[in-house]
Amino acid sequence: MAKGPKLTAALTLVAVAGVGVTYGLLFTPETPGELAIANTQGLFTTAEEGLGSKLGDPSGRWEVRAGSEAGYRVREKLARLPASSDAVGRTDAVTGGLTVVGEDQDYTVNDIEIQVDLSKLESDSPRRDDALRTRGLETDRFPLARFVGKGPIALPEPTGAGRTVKMTLEGMLTIHEVTKQVSIPIEARMEGGRAEVAGSFTFPMAEFGIQPPNVANIVTVEPTGTMEFRLLLTKAA
Repeated sequence: MAKGPKLTAALTLVAVAGVGVTYGLLFTPETPGELAIANTQGLFTTAEEGLGSKLGDPSGRWEVRAGSEAGYRVREKLARLPASSDAVGRTDAVTGGLTVVGEDQDYTVNDIEIQVDLSKLESDSPRRDDALRTRGLETDRFPLARFVGKGPIALPEPTGAGRTVKMTLEGMLTIHEVTKQVSIPIEARMEGGRAEVAGSFTFPMAEFGIQPPNVANIVTVEPTGTMEFRLLLTKAA
């Protein structure tokens, strides 16, 4: 009869330890800040310095360059308590570009197409990254995300003067092989032949057929997620 209380106590300790291990694996005290416009001049390599302010006319083709990032931000919970931080995963496997067309000093953005390899997403937890291969984003089955802009989009003044401007990108976003029309608020800054664009988009995961991951009801994810990105672009020669 004495074994009953002892067994119950032992199982309780095991459960508590399991929660503690899960917390340690999936939660960290610090969360990366949101991707945002930074110092554009310092983000490009020395080899690209020749594409500086001499190219005052932004007309032409612009390509996504190394240093660009995209990823997700979701709120995780441990049991019934809020997580100490959001879960954030990012990748630099970003490709694509856009075209700027000018007429009488008025410029529009056309042919926007950006692609992200979600299978390369990394967070601060390899276990979380492995889980996303078969849960949530299911990156083994749906490795690519794609945004195709609906143009033309007018560039506000005074774009090209090294100042940050706010815009809204309208287009079709494909995640998890589901395509939806979206409006994404962004900030952009252009300095000669270089540009930086940053933005985020929060959405219900169910709209893209994504089931929020759930680890035995110990670790759960809220049903909305945020896509974040910061793109570095240079004007093609």
